[in-house]
Amino acid sequence: MGTKSKKSKLYQNGRKIFGVICIFISAMVTFFCAVIYGNVSHNWGKSILTEENFYNTPEFQQLFYTVLDDAIAVDVFYQNEKMIETGEKLNRDELIAGFKRYYGIVDGIITSNTKINDTYNGVIVDGMIPERLQANFEEYQNLVETRLPQYRQMYIQDQLDDYRNRVRSLESVQNFHYIVENADGKVVAGNTTRAEINQKTHNVRISAEFSNDNLGDKKQFAYSSPYMQNSPYSVYAAIDDPLTKQDAFYTLYQEFKLAKASIPYLFVTCSVAMFCFGVCLLYLLCVAGQKERHGKVTYLFVDKIYNEVHLILVLFAGICSFFIAYVLLDVILYRSVAFWSYVSTTLLGIVYMIDVAIGLSYVLSISRQIKGKIIFKNTLISVFLRRIARLMTDTTFRGWLVLVLLIYGMGNCILTFLICWFWVSRYLVVFFVLLVLYNVICLYLFLRALRSLKRIMISARETSQGNLAYQLDLSEISPSFLNFAEDIANIQEGLKKAVENAIKGERMKTELITNVSHDLKTPLTSIITYADLLKQHNLDDPVAREYVEVLHVKSYRLKQLIEDLIEASKVSTGNITVEKMRIDYRQLFMQAVGEMEEKITDAKLDLKLHAPEEVLIEADGRHMWRILENMLSNVVKYSMHASRVYVDIMVQEDFGVLIMKNVSATAIDLDPSHLAERFVRGDSARSTEGSGLGLSIAQSLAAAQGGSFEIQVDGDLFKAIVSIPLWKKDEIEEDTTQTSQEIE
Repeated sequence: MGTKSKKSKLYQNGRKIFGVICIFISAMVTFFCAVIYGNVSHNWGKSILTEENFYNTPEFQQLFYTVLDDAIAVDVFYQNEKMIETGEKLNRDELIAGFKRYYGIVDGIITSNTKINDTYNGVIVDGMIPERLQANFEEYQNLVETRLPQYRQMYIQDQLDDYRNRVRSLESVQNFHYIVENADGKVVAGNTTRAEINQKTHNVRISAEFSNDNLGDKKQFAYSSPYMQNSPYSVYAAIDDPLTKQDAFYTLYQEFKLAKASIPYLFVTCSVAMFCFGVCLLYLLCVAGQKERHGKVTYLFVDKIYNEVHLILVLFAGICSFFIAYVLLDVILYRSVAFWSYVSTTLLGIVYMIDVAIGLSYVLSISRQIKGKIIFKNTLISVFLRRIARLMTDTTFRGWLVLVLLIYGMGNCILTFLICWFWVSRYLVVFFVLLVLYNVICLYLFLRALRSLKRIMISARETSQGNLAYQLDLSEISPSFLNFAEDIANIQEGLKKAVENAIKGERMKTELITNVSHDLKTPLTSIITYADLLKQHNLDDPVAREYVEVLHVKSYRLKQLIEDLIEASKVSTGNITVEKMRIDYRQLFMQAVGEMEEKITDAKLDLKLHAPEEVLIEADGRHMWRILENMLSNVVKYSMHASRVYVDIMVQEDFGVLIMKNVSATAIDLDPSHLAERFVRGDSARSTEGSGLGLSIAQSLAAAQGGSFEIQVDGDLFKAIVSIPLWKKDEIEEDTTQTSQEIE
């Protein structure tokens, strides 16, 4: 029991929510580890992971060679500012090419037949300039004479700026040492001696003919400088180990140390977070959609999305996130403003967490569908296959219809194609005739199918009208509608059996009530007779007289109940005769009131009749008497003591209508439509006398005479409405009377 309880707790919603929270926390920790790693190693590549020696990293060697380039440019190429200002360091080809690019001059006939002089302020013509290009030549000559000297000064100024920047860069690095020697081995420039450089572990030597690289254990770059080509100078450079002075090398080294020291902690933290992420994800996959082991799977809204659509949405979200992350990383890594880096990092974290949520929702949805075995069912492919299967199933004619339409369309397409193909051939007439015959045959089959559909519609209409004897001849139905016709025929047969069973059951109930009632009448007659005989004897014991009186009352009540049962049985089976005659509705009601005057007086009911005109109805007097007697008995039994009863007798259209209204003594909790059913009584306690058949008999007798019996309830107000057709022979009698008077 303990193990089972422990397992069931794993499926509690609280634990699931905790697992989801752990997943997001793990993902967040992983993101923070990546951010920290990016901050401490943003200047490093994979060397931060693979290299333990700072001097073997390509980042260090690249910085070293950059500083070495500055030293060679300053002391080997430029040497001093005076040589730059006099133009000795100008490169003629580079200067002229830059001038042409700057002013958009394209080489052609003019430039090939001219050359710029050595003072860069004029043009020397070496060939012939066509007359048509004379204007262009003059424009070119003007540019050289006026603009080239200015461009030369700009070029010299750029060299001066470059020289000064490199000098400042060299002065800022204090851990870098170098010397420049001429062809005679004399030091012409530098910040140290050759002996000190030789004592350094990490040093290099560069010359036109020879180079020696002892910078690190691994050679990351093959260094070369264009300024050293064909140069008589040799350059010796070295770097301190360890780095002690504050410069670019020292800063880079400190970043390397920080990154190397942080990586183990970040790796452990990230590994733990990923492990927790995997464990929580595995747990959620196991319990997703269930509240107990092997329990019913509960699906969410996302599970209703088709798997292909869901996957496309997830991939689309991933692609959008990739481009957003690409833009944000560009801001983070390459923008110098710290504020925007922080904002971009925050946005990147939000995008990352949204992706985690989308991915988690997708995999959990797949897990629920796998457990519920609907993973394939919830795909567009499955839906397509199911609809195709449903379309071609044998329970409907749609499959046939689609197949016929496809065959018809393909046949016309093929024949039309053949007619076009053989348009100028002698076979054109043959294919045209085939096309006509094909469409005529299809039209005949179509009309035959419509004739079958018409027969099916007629059968359905006859069934809806209650004619269950109508038989649909299935042999005359087209095969495309045969399944439909069989369904209609099965519906007719099912309805026929249902009606027969209902009639049979109703007949059995009626016969049972009739037989039992007849069987009860014989012993009941004896009981009533002997009760009357005992009542006629002078019994001395008052208790005995009381018992005899109770026996007398109850036996007569049982007799009345049996008579009601027999009458209800006859009425329900239609085993009664109706002899219609002219009846004065008001007079008949007054006679019924007179017969029950004693009971009405005992109940202290005040009867208010409103019948302003004579109402003649066509009805059976015996049945109408029973209807009125049952209504008055119902009023006496269930009306509030000492209350009023209102009766209205009037003509409405073709019916004589009697409306009887009384206030019920108890609350009426039943639906008015149920009060006229058999054995239903107004008091749920059944404390009053009555069988619950009176209103049911009245309703059946009214219907047998072509009228209606309706009950309405408004709070405690009970209203019974009896509508009977009016007497229609008055006009004939009036015409006969008038004719007799005229004869006289």
